[in-house]
Amino acid sequence: MRKPLLSHKITIILIVFTLAFTFSLPIIRPFGTVAAQSSNQNQYCNTTFAWDYGGNHWKWNLSIPTALYNAYVSVPDSERISLGLTDFGFFTSTQDNYMQTLAGKLNETATQNGYSSYDEGNFILAFVQSIPYKTDNASTCYQDYPRFPVETLVDNVGDCKSHSILYTTIMLILGYGTVFLNPPNHLAVGILGNNLQGSYYVYNNQNYYYCETTGSGFTIGELPKEFTTQSVGVYSINVNEQYVPNLQAASANKPNSTISPCAPTIQPVLPISINLIAQEPILFTSIIVAIAISIFVTVKTASKSKPTPLLNQTVSPETGSLKGDNAKSENSKFCIYCGSSNKSFALYCEKCGKKIV
Repeated sequence: MRKPLLSHKITIILIVFTLAFTFSLPIIRPFGTVAAQSSNQNQYCNTTFAWDYGGNHWKWNLSIPTALYNAYVSVPDSERISLGLTDFGFFTSTQDNYMQTLAGKLNETATQNGYSSYDEGNFILAFVQSIPYKTDNASTCYQDYPRFPVETLVDNVGDCKSHSILYTTIMLILGYGTVFLNPPNHLAVGILGNNLQGSYYVYNNQNYYYCETTGSGFTIGELPKEFTTQSVGVYSINVNEQYVPNLQAASANKPNSTISPCAPTIQPVLPISINLIAQEPILFTSIIVAIAISIFVTVKTASKSKPTPLLNQTVSPETGSLKGDNAKSENSKFCIYCGSSNKSFALYCEKCGKKIV
């Protein structure tokens, strides 16, 4: 007997659900390998970023360990505001594993899109500019609160200092020469370059091109009009002074030498790619097995539910009755009123004329 169609549909729905869950598992996992930093790997701060560059649109969701975020938040405001611009290397988290992962992913994306070093700098600048601007007084209970890069990413808000610190950290990790630029009541970033378009400032006989990190649409070398006639201070960055949270102190791989200023070219960094086969062999094997089982079950279910054809089946135009190996007896209906037999397709009794029930 043919199985009910409902059972077949439920089987297909279960297969589709299993496949959807299996394939989505690697996607909903935490971003990169940053989870190793967290003492509680089940808690993450999730933030979504969307930005445009070069006719393309990106939308990324970053999952940052809550323990890592709290480690930076624990730095008191009194310590933050005691630092001047000459000490802002304290906020550049170039040794942070998560920031290295993020910088590597941005570098990988830029490389895949064939971006030059100039385009990569603008691509990352657009990412930083996508974070909403808000003064420290409006976003915190403090008048002045320079954020660490991880804080800016989780809070998804910041002023010119927080934006510039984030951009500086990423560019330093990728090997770009970077300084802080200080127009009146503002903070921006200078990127080392040669023969580029736009405004630049000479420091130690090298040209650093202006990068506006808070305004949307500004590219490298593009100076806001209000600063065209203003003097700008230039401050070097000492990454050796950076703050390293306690949860990283024991395991962080500290570089043997500091990142020195260099021309804005793509440095020989190792792009981070999420290779499912290499990084998650068990998960990859499970996916393959699930696909194989799903295909097998689908084929078996379809074959069992396929109706058996009626051999030598023909239709008689005169009576509409089936003629062939599976044809039923013609005299299979009986009238409950007069007891006479009738043909199987009869609706009314041929003898008494009453409707056959």
